Amino acid sequence: MLNLVVTMMVKEGRMEEFLDVCRELRPQVLAEPGCLAYDYTRDAVSPFDPEKPLDPNRVILLERWTSPEALQAHMQTAHMKAAGPKMKELRASSEVRVLEPIF
Repeated sequence: MLNLVVTMMVKEGRMEEFLDVCRELRPQVLAEPGCLAYDYTRDAVSPFDPEKPLDPNRVILLERWTSPEALQAHMQTAHMKAAGPKMKELRASSEVRVLEPIF
């Protein structure tokens, strides 16, 4: 199993366009073999540090895949190839962390 944490900074003023692409993409990805989770999240007030400022331009995608092969197949789908350039145009930056469970 693999988990991905994808941190994306959306360009100022482009969030709704970005979320429109995400809304269209998410059900297609969830229907793929091997996809266990594909959840877009954003900053929320923390009970641990309620004064910490929230970044309205940060979107964090949490993914879970049954195997590296399922993730590789995901990257080759037509919907990912179509969405990739659209999302890149709307993002200022992105960082992908691939994690494997310890237990």
